Amino acid sequence: MQKHKVLQLIAEAARKKQTELELSWNELKTLPAEIGELTNLTKLDLSYNQLKRLPAEIGKLTNLTTLDLSLNELTRLPAEIGKLTNLTELDLSSNQLRSLPAEIAELKNLSALDLSNNQLKTLPAEIVELKNLTLLNLSENPLESPPLDIANRGIEAIRSYFKSLEGEKQPLNEVKVLLVGDGGAGKTSLVKQVLGEEFDKHESQTHGINLRDWKVEEIHVHFWDFGGQEIMHATHQFFLSKRSLYLLVLDGRRDEKTEYWLKHIESFGGDSPILVVLNKIDENPSFEVNRKFLQEKYKGIKGFFRVSCAEGQGIKDFTGALSKAVANVELIETMWPKTWFNVKTQLEEMTENFISIDKYKEMCTNEKITEKTDQDTLVDFLNDLGVILHFKDFELLDTHVLEPKWVTNAVYRIINSKELAACNGVLKLDLLDEILKKEAEDDYYYPSGKYRYIIDLMKKFELCYEIDKETVLLPDLLEVPEPEFDFDYGAALKFVIDYDFLPRSVMPRFIVKMHNDIASELRWRTGVVLEEKAFRSTAVIKADERDEKIYIYVDGEQKRDYFSAILFTFRGINRSFEKLKAIEKVPLPDEPEVTVSYEHLIRLEKKGIEEFMPDGSENEYKVKDLLGTIYVEKKTEEEIITILRELKDKSDTEETLLQKAEDVVILQPNFMGLGIDVKKVIKKLFRK
Repeated sequence: MQKHKVLQLIAEAARKKQTELELSWNELKTLPAEIGELTNLTKLDLSYNQLKRLPAEIGKLTNLTTLDLSLNELTRLPAEIGKLTNLTELDLSSNQLRSLPAEIAELKNLSALDLSNNQLKTLPAEIVELKNLTLLNLSENPLESPPLDIANRGIEAIRSYFKSLEGEKQPLNEVKVLLVGDGGAGKTSLVKQVLGEEFDKHESQTHGINLRDWKVEEIHVHFWDFGGQEIMHATHQFFLSKRSLYLLVLDGRRDEKTEYWLKHIESFGGDSPILVVLNKIDENPSFEVNRKFLQEKYKGIKGFFRVSCAEGQGIKDFTGALSKAVANVELIETMWPKTWFNVKTQLEEMTENFISIDKYKEMCTNEKITEKTDQDTLVDFLNDLGVILHFKDFELLDTHVLEPKWVTNAVYRIINSKELAACNGVLKLDLLDEILKKEAEDDYYYPSGKYRYIIDLMKKFELCYEIDKETVLLPDLLEVPEPEFDFDYGAALKFVIDYDFLPRSVMPRFIVKMHNDIASELRWRTGVVLEEKAFRSTAVIKADERDEKIYIYVDGEQKRDYFSAILFTFRGINRSFEKLKAIEKVPLPDEPEVTVSYEHLIRLEKKGIEEFMPDGSENEYKVKDLLGTIYVEKKTEEEIITILRELKDKSDTEETLLQKAEDVVILQPNFMGLGIDVKKVIKKLFRK
C-alpha cells in the first residue's frame, strides 16, 4: 500500500475517532509518525506487513489494549513501547527481534505476550515485573537466558529462574559430546586419541555406551561413546539430546551409511552442531564423502576431518577444531545459581546407581531450592547434561538414575539375551533374574525391585509392550518372515507414507502403540495385521526399509474411519522426531504404482480444482474421487463418537481429545462443515 493511502486511512480514523484500525496484509514497509494521532484506538492490527521498525510516536497510543505486530520484519522495539500501559495483549510473533527493551516492564496490565519465532537469545530480567502476565509464548527462539527449557515452562518458571540468579551465580561451562556411527568405526579409539592415550588395535567394540571426561580450558566435556550395533540404535533415544555436540565417525574401509547417521542425529539432536570424522584413512587413503552436498543438506555440519587413529594422522587438527566447537555449544554460557551447582556436585560424587525422588528433593531443600518449579527445571538440566536420567512419567518418576550405563547395560543384556532370541522377542519377566545377574566384579547390580523400572522404561520408549502382567514382547526381535494370512488387497483402502529417512524404531513403535488391535498374533519385524471390531475393519501395515516407505491397507465396513485412527498414530510417531520428512500419499485406484501427495489433493480441493492429471499418469482423475478413497464428507454424531473413542486414552482431557480430533484426516477438511458441534460430541463421549 502506498504511503499516501495509509495517511488517508489514518486521517479518516482520526476524524471518526475510531477505536479499532486494521492495516494487516498491506505490504507496509514503514509506519508513518501520524499514527500517533489516533489516541482513541484501543485495538490496532498491523500483522502480515514488512515493517522493520516502529516510529517513537507509537507510544502516544496510550488507550491501546490490543496490538498485533505479528509477521513483520521488526528487529527491535522503541523504548516508547513502554508507554502503552493499558495493553493487555501484545503479539510480536514471527519477526526478527533480537532483544527487548527494559521498558517492556512498564506494561503492567499485559496478560498475553506472544514472542514466538524471533531471534531472542536473552530476555530482560525486568520481564518478571509483569505481574498480570499469564500467557507468554517464547517458542522458536534461540534462548540462552532464560534457557529454553525454563521458558517453555511459562512465566512462573521464568520468574523463579531470574530470582534464583539474584545470589551467587556462574556459567555452566559443561557440554555433552555424543559419538555415533557404525560398530567398529573407531569411536572409542578417537576419544582415546583426543585424551592422549595410546591406540589399541585390539580395542573391543562398545556395548551400550562408554562415558569419558575431558577438560578444555574452563569447559568440562563429557564424551558419550555409543555402541554402533544396529539393534541398539533404538536405545539412543534415551540419551541423544539437543544443545549437544555430535561427532559422526565414519569407517574409511566401508561403504558408509553417512546420511543414515546424519538423519539419525537430526531426528534426536535438532540443530545441534556436527563434526564428521573420516577415520582409518591409513587403510583407505582415497575414502571421501561429498562434503559440499552434505553441508548444504545438513546445516548442522561444522566441519569434516580425515584422521587415522592407528597412526595419529590428523588428530592434532581435529582436537583443535573440537576444542573450538565445544565452546560454541548452546548450554555453555547458561548461568546457574551456585546452589544448583552444589546439588549437581553432590549427585556426581554419589556412588549409587540410582536415587529416589525424595532423596533428590531433600538435597534441593538443603540448598534452599524449595520451589517445585526450580527443582523440576534443575532436574531437566541435569538430564540434558547426562548427570542423571530423569523421566516425568508416573511409573518412572520415583527413580533418578545416576549411572546411565546401569540402564544401557540392562537394556543391552535384555535385547541381546539368548533367552529372548529363542522366544522371538517374547520375554517372560521371571527370566530377568538370569539375564540381569551380576557376572563380574565391575558389573552392575540389579535388585529385583528395579526390574519393573527397567521394563517400564523400555515401554516408555516403545521398545516393548505388555502381553500380560508377567510377559512383554519386543517387536524389534520378532521373526523376519511375513506369515501367511488372507486379506483382500483389491478392495482395500490404500495409503503410502514416504520418508526421506525411515528411523528403524518407527514400525516397532507403531506395533507397540497398536498392540491391542493385533489380529491372531499376526506380527513380524516389519509389519502387522490389525483388527478393530468397533469399525468392523482389518488392516495390514508393512514397512519397506530399503525404499523407506510404509504401506497401509485397510478393508471393512468402516475402513476410512479405522484408517484415520491408524494414520493419526503414525503422525504422532513421526512428529516425535526432529526434522523428519514424511509425505503422505494416495495411490491411484487403477494405477497403484502412481501416488499423489494427500496434502496436494487437499490444496486442489480448496482451490476448487475438480480434475487434474497426476504426475506419472496419462489419465485425468477427479480430486473428489481420490479424496473419497480416504474419507467421506458426511458423518453422523455416533460415527464421530466411535472414531474419537478409538483415539481416546486414559490421560486425555476434553481439550487434548479435541486437538487429536482436529488432526485426524477423516475429519478434515470437512470436519467443521458437518453440522455437528464437535465440542459437544466430545463432552458426550466423556459423560459416557
